[in-house]
Amino acid sequence: MRSGILDRFRILIRRSLAARLATIAIVSVIGLVAMGYIAHAQFNRQLLRLLIDPEIEAVSNNLIGNSAPGLAGDLALQDLPYDPRYLQPLSGRYFQIARIEENGELDVQVISPSLFDVSIDVDKKTRDQLFAADAPPGARFLDMPGPDNEQLRVIARVVEIPEVQGRYLYLVGVAPRAILAPAANLVGLAFAVFVAFCALMVAAVALLQVRIGLEPLHQLQRDIASVRRGDSDRLGSEYPAELQPVAQELNALVDHNREVVERARRHVGNLAHALKTPIAVLKNAAADGRSDEVLKQSVDEMEAFVERQLRRARVAARAEARAGAQAPTIAYRTQVLQNLEDLVFMMEQKYDHQKAVDISIEAEGDVTFRGEREDLLEMVANLIDNACKYGRSQVIVRLLPPFESNGLMEIVVEDDGPGLSDEELAKAMARGARLDEAAPGQGLGLSILMETVELYAGELLFERGELGGLKARLRLPATD
Repeated sequence: MRSGILDRFRILIRRSLAARLATIAIVSVIGLVAMGYIAHAQFNRQLLRLLIDPEIEAVSNNLIGNSAPGLAGDLALQDLPYDPRYLQPLSGRYFQIARIEENGELDVQVISPSLFDVSIDVDKKTRDQLFAADAPPGARFLDMPGPDNEQLRVIARVVEIPEVQGRYLYLVGVAPRAILAPAANLVGLAFAVFVAFCALMVAAVALLQVRIGLEPLHQLQRDIASVRRGDSDRLGSEYPAELQPVAQELNALVDHNREVVERARRHVGNLAHALKTPIAVLKNAAADGRSDEVLKQSVDEMEAFVERQLRRARVAARAEARAGAQAPTIAYRTQVLQNLEDLVFMMEQKYDHQKAVDISIEAEGDVTFRGEREDLLEMVANLIDNACKYGRSQVIVRLLPPFESNGLMEIVVEDDGPGLSDEELAKAMARGARLDEAAPGQGLGLSILMETVELYAGELLFERGELGGLKARLRLPATD
C-alpha cells in the first residue's frame, strides 16, 4: 500500500511543476514547525539557566555556610534559608543534606520542611557519577524526579564540613513548572503564532509561484501553438532568462525544419537538372533511331544521378539531430587518420597508371570526426581526386586538430596545379557550372560536396596554396 502511494507521488512529481512547488512548501512548513519546537525547547533551557540555576546555587552556598557540628557530633544547620517557600510543604522548592556512607549509600540527615515526610531519591547511576574519584569538583546541575515524580532542577555538591566527620551531599532543587509556566505559555503562544504566520506565508508564496511563476511556461505554450497554427513564424524573445535557452532551441528547431524543406526542394531541383540532359538525349535517340549504346549510356547516367541524390537524402536524414552552429550528427564517431591513409592508398592506385603523383599525409595525431565514415570518405575523396586530377606531381593532405572552442577539426588538401582564380572558384561552387567542360560529368560534384559540409555545419574554403595550386580547407565537427 505504502509503495503504491509513493509510486503515485513520484509520478505526480515528475509530471507536475505545481506538485513540486507544493511539495517544497509542505516540506518548508514542516521544517518551520520543527525549528519552532526546537527553538521553544532551547528557550526553556535558557530560562532554567538564567532564572533557576543562580537561585539554587545561592541557596546551596547558604546551606553550606550555615552547616556546623551538632550536639551529638553530627551535622546541623544554624539557620534555615531565608526564602519561606522552603518551609511550605510541597511548594516546589526543596533542599536535602545526606551523609555519604562507605558503600555509596546516602544517610539523609537534614531535609527542608517543604519536603514534609519524604526525601529526594538519588539513583545509583547519579550517585556513582557524583562520588567517583575522578569526578570534577564543584557543583553539578541535574534534572531528576522529586516528590510526586515532579521534575526538579537540582544543584548537587559533595562537601566536607570542618569538625564534622565524613562527606555530605547537598541537594537544592526547584520545580521549573511553577517558575517557567507563565513565561513558557506566553512564549509558546508567540512561537505558535510565528510558525503559523510563516506557514501561511510559505503557502501564499507557493500559490504565487504556481500562478505567477509558472505563467511564462503557459505563455511559451501559447506561442508554440501560435507557430504550429501558422499565426507566427517564430517564438517571441520576451521570456525569463531560464526559459530563453528553451525558446532559442525551439526557434532553431523551427528554422531547421524550414531548412530541411528547402533542402528537399533543392535536391529535387538538382535531380531534375541532372536528369534533364539524359532525358533529352533519350528523346533524340529514340526519334533518330540511334544505337542501344547511346540509350544505355544515358540510362546509366540517370541511374547514377538518382543514386547520388538518394545518398544526399540519407546524409540529410542523419544530420537531423544537429543542434546549433556546431550541429554535427550525434551517435557517429569516425577516426580520421586511418581513413585518410586508406583514401591516399586508393588514389595512388588509381593515378599510378595515368601520371606520377606524390600524395603525402601530414598529421600530428589522430582526430575523431563526429559523423559517419561514408560521408567523410566521400567529402575527402572528392577533394583529393580533384587535387590529383589537376595537380602536376605533388599533393599534400594535412590533418589539423580542433584549435578553437567551436570544435572543428580541419583537413587541408593542396596540390601544385595551376590553381583557380576568384571568379573560377565562385563558378566552381555554382550548381551545374564547370571549369573544364571537356571532363566527364555534369558539374554537381563540388556543389553537392558543399551541401554535405553544410549538413554537418562545417566549412569548405578554397585559396591559393604554398605549392602554387589550389588549397582546399575542409572543416568538420570533431568529438571532445
